[in-house]
Amino acid sequence: MKKRNKWRAGAPAAAKREKSQSRKPKALPAKRAGRKKLLRQAGTILVNGVIFKNPVVIGALGLFPVVAAGYSMENAWALSLLMLVMMTPVCLISGWLGEKVPVWVRPALVLLLSALFYLPASRLLDVVMPGASLGLGIYGPLMIANSIILSRANDYAPNHLTPAVLADSLGCTAGFCAVLLIVSALRAGWAHSLSRLGNTALQNPASYPFAGLILLGFLSALIQFVNHKRPAEGKVTP
Repeated sequence: MKKRNKWRAGAPAAAKREKSQSRKPKALPAKRAGRKKLLRQAGTILVNGVIFKNPVVIGALGLFPVVAAGYSMENAWALSLLMLVMMTPVCLISGWLGEKVPVWVRPALVLLLSALFYLPASRLLDVVMPGASLGLGIYGPLMIANSIILSRANDYAPNHLTPAVLADSLGCTAGFCAVLLIVSALRAGWAHSLSRLGNTALQNPASYPFAGLILLGFLSALIQFVNHKRPAEGKVTP
């Protein structure tokens, strides 16, 4: 009787151990599925920032450097480097602080962070492209108040997880740089073709802001056409 009682007392414990052991391997596939889902969502956010929800041609953000300074490839590469070095750390810090910072303080904080990161960014720019920061003139320091950085760091980053903030900042940076490089290349080609034709009466109309606005209008129409042709499933943003 004692042996039977011992066996009965030990049976539930053994059954619990078997259940716990059988449950442990199932946690790994769930974690892997969660990671895959997170990576897939981050990829969607990244692609949206580059193409489908480009902050420049769709959101009309960051227009000033593209229109005013994006008339040469030297300016385009210099502004792209500044944007790359400044935006990602500013957005990440804003995301880590989250909602601890009051809403009315966030814009000032973002501008302060942008100004702090502009110093190493301009230093790196002079190392990579000597004299580029001086050649940009006022357009370089005005990147501190870039509306893309202000919008994503102030409105998006505090309410999202770090992977989403990282993907969004990299996507918007790549989208800004892509538009800036495309517009600058077209305007530089336009100016070069006019110089070869010997047309100096207009004094390089490609350098005027309206030329950049016209090209941005065509790019915006192209992206809108692509978005219109996309299936409904691809338009959902996590």
